[in-house]
Amino acid sequence: MISALMAAIYTRLSEDDAGPATNPLMTAVGSRLYALEAPASSSLPLVVYSIGTPDTERFFDGETRITASIEVSVFAKVEGGPKALADIEKLVDDQLDQKSVTVSGADRGYIRNVQRGVPVIEGEYMRSDSTFEIVSTTTS
Repeated sequence: MISALMAAIYTRLSEDDAGPATNPLMTAVGSRLYALEAPASSSLPLVVYSIGTPDTERFFDGETRITASIEVSVFAKVEGGPKALADIEKLVDDQLDQKSVTVSGADRGYIRNVQRGVPVIEGEYMRSDSTFEIVSTTTS
């Protein structure tokens, strides 16, 4: 199920309702969207996302609900300033917060924001970490 959740997150971040060519997030980061870790030689800005261990709840009516936290980190050069980082972080939020997603093997899925990131300077780059929650349900 983790791979289905990760695929749903990637699809939601990388595509747009009008198609991938119109996605402002992918345009802003030059399609540098990575699961778990970016390659060491990656250019900035970029986005890295990961998922926590899912919690599974089974109900008497046969419904199963899976909930997991999503960590999304935005990295940008210090020279761009905190506004540039915040602008990309907002694009991430626009792509994920309060959005329905298709999760393979589930009837429905939904993502919501839990905590917006705050820019932090780390040497030559800045980082902003946001937390989201993904919920998928299946009825038997």
